[in-house]
Amino acid sequence: MVERIALIGLSGSGKSSLAPLIARRLGWTALDTDAMVVERFGLPIPEIFSRYGEAVFRAAEREALLAALRNPRVVIATGGGIVLDERNWVDLRRDTAVVHLAARLETLAARLRAQQASDGTTGRPLLAGSLEERLRLLWERRQHLYRRADIVVETDDRAPEELAEEIVRRVAERAEQGAIPFLAIGGSSGRSDLFVRTGLLPLLGELVRHRWRSARRAFVVTDEQVERYWAEPVRRSLEASEFAVTMLTVPAGERSKNLGVVESLLDRMLECGIERSDVVVALGGGVVGDLAGFAASIVLRGVGLVQVPTTLLAMVDASVGGKTGVDHRFGKNLIGTFYQPHLVVADPAVLTSLPEEERRSGWAEVVKHAMIECTALGNDEPLLLSLLTSRPFAAWWEPGELDRVIRRNIEIKASVVAADERKSGLRRILNYGHTLGHAVEAASDYRLRHGEAVAIGMRAVARLAERLGLCTAELVVQQDELLDAAGLPRSVELSPERVLERVRYDKKSEGGIPTWILPTRPGHVVQRREVPPELVRAVTEELLGERSGVGQRVRRCEGVDG
Repeated sequence: MVERIALIGLSGSGKSSLAPLIARRLGWTALDTDAMVVERFGLPIPEIFSRYGEAVFRAAEREALLAALRNPRVVIATGGGIVLDERNWVDLRRDTAVVHLAARLETLAARLRAQQASDGTTGRPLLAGSLEERLRLLWERRQHLYRRADIVVETDDRAPEELAEEIVRRVAERAEQGAIPFLAIGGSSGRSDLFVRTGLLPLLGELVRHRWRSARRAFVVTDEQVERYWAEPVRRSLEASEFAVTMLTVPAGERSKNLGVVESLLDRMLECGIERSDVVVALGGGVVGDLAGFAASIVLRGVGLVQVPTTLLAMVDASVGGKTGVDHRFGKNLIGTFYQPHLVVADPAVLTSLPEEERRSGWAEVVKHAMIECTALGNDEPLLLSLLTSRPFAAWWEPGELDRVIRRNIEIKASVVAADERKSGLRRILNYGHTLGHAVEAASDYRLRHGEAVAIGMRAVARLAERLGLCTAELVVQQDELLDAAGLPRSVELSPERVLERVRYDKKSEGGIPTWILPTRPGHVVQRREVPPELVRAVTEELLGERSGVGQRVRRCEGVDG
């Protein structure tokens, strides 16, 4: 859903005059960042430049944009320099349609002269001198930024009312297609734009082409299972946008996450002559996302990366945030990089090909985000937790509903990643349930699904927190009920010794001591290292069968939905 429209373009493109017309048609509010800066200083823009300098003006311009973006249902006429700051692009990609108002340079110059003659202004600081020449220089410097817009509207020789009508119509069309990103994350490897909508997959090629105008080839990494269902639709979409497509298929499953498979992917890419302008597309679940992301981050020191997740786990967690890597005999995900995907295109329609067990497994990460939500977002309203408890598990798989819960999960994770890209502080809370969960997964030789192992890990940390006096028994029960509803395991038959040995190799341990993420109240967690080892052992033994009396198979709860 589009909440805002932002107009960008060179001076004279008509942003300030069109914003009120568009807003009137939509019943929204028009805001102008230049006008907001002028009001703040009580001075015209040329005088702000002369007194305080361009740096001060740009800082005030950014503050005005952020203030405008805090409002829903607004049309924003942006100042000309807004497009220069990469941080502004991250903020503009949140449920905001960006529209570039384009015109010939002679048209822009004529409009600016007419404006100066009518209102007596002394001109714009960056357009001093020959107007046409300054406009030409600005266009040469900024045209690559204007190409990022979702929609381009040519404004030459057209009436304002006609333009406003076209913009409203085209924004509605793009929003209906899901072709407006609902969120973006800034990162060291570049901006990550995120798209979520049922039925979006056919637009993949268009979205990739929009981001990489000059790319020639797309290397699609997938696994043998996903290939049967989605490789051809992805190939067709990319080829329709004039990409030469190379399919790279790996065996399905966690056992593919090793350096040998990465090396084989690199061999194929280099044999095919991959270039820095080419794109790697990860089509699959978390394993494929990790492998393709790792390969993309190191081949030629980094190429474009698109994540197209095909499991619920990958949509709500693995495809977002930039963690890539492979397993080692000492533990899971011990070798890798941080490399943000430049695009994430999630179409919940692809989940129809998943077996029921895989859907249930992915639900563990949804519950995880519900348990950390308030700490992640810095608020006291556990919205996701309330959503999950208000509806049965099966109801979330209805058309459109899954879009909603996936977006909320991504918002939670993106907030943490934006604050802490490389997991040095806040991002550790995303490890909720994973310290023991990864150890359980590895100790099972990856026979357990990731979500099944993490469910055991979450049950464990809730019990640790209760016994440490950090949370109530009611919170433990609430989390158990959410996991039970998806039929996730209550216990598994594994050697506690083997699992606890794996905990020692957790990549977030310091001095051999793991950092535990423990719940305190709904949506809130804390980080603790001072957890008595004997307590960890006792809880582990309870959940790993020594005291639970389970048999050789995983003991699952069938849940309220069967």
